[in-house]
Amino acid sequence: MFFLLVITACKNQPASKNKNSSSVGNSLKEADQINFDAAFYEGNKQMVLGNHHDAILQFKKCILANPKSDVAHYLLAKEYNATQQFNLSLPAAQQAVKINNKNIWYLLLVADDLTHTDKNFEAAKILEHIADQFLSNESYYFNAAESYIVSKKYNEALHCLDKLEKVSGVNEEISFKKEDLFLKLSKKDQAIAELQKLIFAFPTRTRYKVALAEVYFGFKEDAKANELLEQILFINPTMPEAHFLLANIYRRKGEHEKSFQELKIVFTNPDADLKEKLEILSSFIPLLEHRATVLTQALELGGLLVVAHPEDDASRMLYADLLYRADRYLEAKQFYLKALNNNKANFNLYQNLILCEDQLKQYTDAQKHAEEALEAFPSQAVFYYYKAHFAYLLKDYTTAMETAKNGSDIGSDKTQLLIQLLTILGDAANELKYFKSSDDAFDKILTFDPNNLEVLNNYSYYLSLRKERLDKAETMSKKTLDIDPNNASYLDTYGWVLYQQKKYTEAKLFIENALLKEPNNGVLNEHLGDVYYQLKEIEKAMEYWKKAVGNGNSSSSLSLKINSKKLID
Repeated sequence: MFFLLVITACKNQPASKNKNSSSVGNSLKEADQINFDAAFYEGNKQMVLGNHHDAILQFKKCILANPKSDVAHYLLAKEYNATQQFNLSLPAAQQAVKINNKNIWYLLLVADDLTHTDKNFEAAKILEHIADQFLSNESYYFNAAESYIVSKKYNEALHCLDKLEKVSGVNEEISFKKEDLFLKLSKKDQAIAELQKLIFAFPTRTRYKVALAEVYFGFKEDAKANELLEQILFINPTMPEAHFLLANIYRRKGEHEKSFQELKIVFTNPDADLKEKLEILSSFIPLLEHRATVLTQALELGGLLVVAHPEDDASRMLYADLLYRADRYLEAKQFYLKALNNNKANFNLYQNLILCEDQLKQYTDAQKHAEEALEAFPSQAVFYYYKAHFAYLLKDYTTAMETAKNGSDIGSDKTQLLIQLLTILGDAANELKYFKSSDDAFDKILTFDPNNLEVLNNYSYYLSLRKERLDKAETMSKKTLDIDPNNASYLDTYGWVLYQQKKYTEAKLFIENALLKEPNNGVLNEHLGDVYYQLKEIEKAMEYWKKAVGNGNSSSSLSLKINSKKLID
């Protein structure tokens, strides 16, 4: 059974008539012949089994027994090539060719090894030689041309393509390749001639006229391009490629409305190239902040895009992004959701949807989608932040605290994101009266960012409410005012810390200053009322407590203060 496998494999090997033969002839001693045959058989066996290392050892033994066996050198090279040892394969393949230069497979292996060792020019010459010698396979001319192009030998590539064209006739692939090479060589007339050749050979294929119009456009010969496009659109009024190019011509002339009308024709056409549509619409995005009309046009094109391609998720996502930019959040959300059905592993899609729901204040939906995103991206701290953030806004402080802790434990290479997670952890833990966890979170933030105003303010205010470590609270609160002395919230917090230290006269100055900046703030009015009460000015206290109620402060303790005319701590 195995003998048949080896024979089958050998039948497919491009070898000489005799495995021991060479172009110069060879006569082996009997012992050498026995050793050669045994190693050759075993090498083929290991090659069929895929044991490349063992096959290489056997073919080396063959060469020791008969250095002039082209087949042995070739098979050794082939095994080296199979294991991507191209630097070892190349000299072995070249030795096979040296012994027998009439075997196409030997030459092809040399060309492959040269390509893999970045010797593309030498590979191209081998491939051209193969094409010259073995005319039954014309593709080698094209392969040779490609290798010449990689080597930037464009004239040699053109020479190969000319040879190919002589045996295969006028051909789209050849002519387009030659046109591209002529353009690289700045030979405009020859490039144009190649396309004209195609137009003459295939007069009904209008795409060749479009290609020629594109060349004219590239050289700013818009009149010639327009003439061709008129001919094309007379025959095929909806041809999208022609309208695309016409839109570019109008845009270059500054005729933006005409350009836009051409684009609308294309975007309405479901047969127009979707990738090109997406690229054009994406090109509008960097311009949105500078020209209001661009957003209007982009939205119109986006609407046409999703109508023409109703099942395409990339179109939905791009249109949703544009709607988001236009503050049309509810519509944007609908397209994000449709796209999400088939894209549960799209990071940006989840993020954009969550941000959209944040703008809509749909915090429950945003939290739900953050949870879904975490299932797809369990190591992404940003989705822990979103889930914790929205849980906090929904007053689900336990979820907020636990999620923020899990996210901060995972960590992030973005310090600001880690700070945001720890901030939620500190705030939520404070609400739950887990004060040590809250303080630890804030202390950790301040090691990263000692001037974090939000944390300095909140941390000092929480300590003041608890009447704990008031010296630390005062130091932190004073720091916020050193950095931002006109912030009403910071002025109030510092005043409240002073209040808890029973420094009522000083507290009054800071809270009054805060009220000058935010006179309709219910909390500030209540705080000033409390200060006046401590200063024994009961009527003033009542005045500000009532102002606090009038400005939306509905706390039950405030009602008790007013009703009893007493301070309820």
